[in-house]
Order: sequence, then structure tokens, then C-alpha cells
Amino acid sequence: MSRITPVTTGIAIGILAVGAQWLFDEPQAYGICVACHGRDMLGWIFNNLLSISLMDVTTAGLSAPILTPLGILIGAHMAARRNNIFPGHRSGGQARMFLLGFLVMVSALLLAGCPLRLLLRIAYGDMLAIFGLIWMVAGIVGGIAVLRRWGS
Repeated sequence: MSRITPVTTGIAIGILAVGAQWLFDEPQAYGICVACHGRDMLGWIFNNLLSISLMDVTTAGLSAPILTPLGILIGAHMAARRNNIFPGHRSGGQARMFLLGFLVMVSALLLAGCPLRLLLRIAYGDMLAIFGLIWMVAGIVGGIAVLRRWGS
């Protein structure tokens, strides 16, 4: 029996995702995106717990929107503890880190910053997503350059 590699698994999942989009419609769902799931979690809290209808929540975020962001946070914390990289390095003051994190989240929501969602949109035929991919790669390269120059 042949071994299933991550590459073949990724190709199979990609083909299935594109096929599902072709059969149905462009999905409202997304991949594991902290920005999108965080948005849905806040929308769910505003709409259900505070009874304020400020935000629309996608159908994917209606069932259990709190579980994904908390799962990512707890999983990342456990992985950092296990690999002895907690609490990590700081790149400035608290206000600066909050502002940079806020800008990353807003940019991710405005520009389809989830890499999985971006690639699915490219596969679906969204030409604007190609520009998003180019800018995402440029941002990653720029971030690596900044970390190499000023990082610890």
C-alpha cells in the first residue's frame, strides 16, 4: 500500500474544494482564519448575548463561533509551551503591538487575508484574488526582512 503524503492530500482537498464550488456556489465558509472566526465570534456575542444586531454572521459561524478562536488560542499556547518558545519575543510596546495586530486583522478581513480562502477564490476564478496573493507574498517577504533586521 502506498503512503499518502501531505502533497497528495493537499491536491485531493484542493480538487474537492474546487469541485464543491463548481457544483454549488461560492461558499461563505472559509478556512482556519483567525480574523474571520474572530469576526463571527464577536458578531455572535453582540447578536445573541448582548441582544444588539450590529453584525451579520455567516452561516458557517452560527453554530459554535466561539470554539474555533478559543481552540486556536489554546492550541497555539500549548504548542508554544511544549516547544519552549513561550512567551516569545516582543517587538515593541504594548500599544504598538496592539495597533499592529489591529491593522493585520482589519487588513485580513478587507483583503481576504486567509491564505486558504484566497487560494480557493483563485481556483474559483476570482481574478482580484491573484492581486491579493501577490500582495500577501510581498507582505510575507517584507515581514521576514523586518524580522531579520530588527528581530531577536
